[in-house]
Amino acid sequence: MARILILETSTPQCSVALAEDGEAVAWKEERADEGYLHAERLMPLVDAAMAEAGWMPSELDAVAVSGGPGSFTGLRIGVATAKGLCHALNVPLLALDTLELLAVQGRRLDPKPQARVGMIDARRMEVYAATYADDGTCTRPVEPVEVDVRPEFFEGPAQFIGDGAVKCAEALAGEGRTFVEAWPLARDGAALAEEKLRTGNVADLGSYEPNYVKAFKAGAPKDPLGLRTKVSVWLGALLLVLASCTSCGEQQQYIPYVPVNFDIDLNLPAYNTLNFPGEALALPGGSKGLYVYRYTLDEFVVLDRHSTYDIPMGCKVTLDADNITLQDNSDCSESQWLMLDGSVMNGPATLPLHRYRTTLNGSILHVYN
Repeated sequence: MARILILETSTPQCSVALAEDGEAVAWKEERADEGYLHAERLMPLVDAAMAEAGWMPSELDAVAVSGGPGSFTGLRIGVATAKGLCHALNVPLLALDTLELLAVQGRRLDPKPQARVGMIDARRMEVYAATYADDGTCTRPVEPVEVDVRPEFFEGPAQFIGDGAVKCAEALAGEGRTFVEAWPLARDGAALAEEKLRTGNVADLGSYEPNYVKAFKAGAPKDPLGLRTKVSVWLGALLLVLASCTSCGEQQQYIPYVPVNFDIDLNLPAYNTLNFPGEALALPGGSKGLYVYRYTLDEFVVLDRHSTYDIPMGCKVTLDADNITLQDNSDCSESQWLMLDGSVMNGPATLPLHRYRTTLNGSILHVYN
């Protein structure tokens, strides 16, 4: 009797589900009118679903996550959260295909035998699309498709489903084609997750990354009047050169190199916050200060607070109330980074925050360059 938690965060729809023996037994779903609410709402939705089902975290046999394609930010949050839960609970990670979830939803909404095309909106007239036979077999793997340029990519009658389907209805309309606006839902992954667990098709917890389909591109820097001078550019280049020379073989520094080498005794009252996964603490050190984040029971993330947008400006990032989003202020760039690994969530910054090394020995956390 396998019990699996399923997370889906690839679009503005945020959903979680609990599956037992391939059937969804509880689920929670919310969709933001604008932007994304995953960082704030994902774990509360998990808690609510677990309470409804009367399950304890220790009863879970696996955690499944919808791994793309979809929003870069949404996927990073979903996958990072799933990994953290798997670490803490010592259970396997199952990676689901987002477009396959849409195909399952299409079959649930309209059981009539037909081909199904899952479509995730990729802006303008571009979509991420994959085609599935009625038995669920993928007959055309995911590709980014400009529908107004390549309408011939799609052949024959089919059910088109997803948040990218309706906008393509006029360009793809034809006999036997239907278009359903929908968002991928965690509950539609119950049978898929059960099959992956049964057959041992689990993802590697250390190396698994979402399927973005296309590389992430951060936005253009905010400098509409071109006010930043060549002096700033040259100074930035000089700092990078000095950093690489000073580090003497260490990992390349995007920020000024500052030696970091200290221990934290987690049993001391000053560090009580760090006794719980998902909590963070600001400490002095590094270039602009540090954030220490307890990712799981055994893993910590330590990031420098020096913003990597226009490094000579010396902007400092601050952790939002959601304990997962880092942001510099409006005088800098309003870029956002993910606390779980320092990666860029929203530009114009393009470089990750600098991450320091850590080792844990009993209650002693060692932080170093």
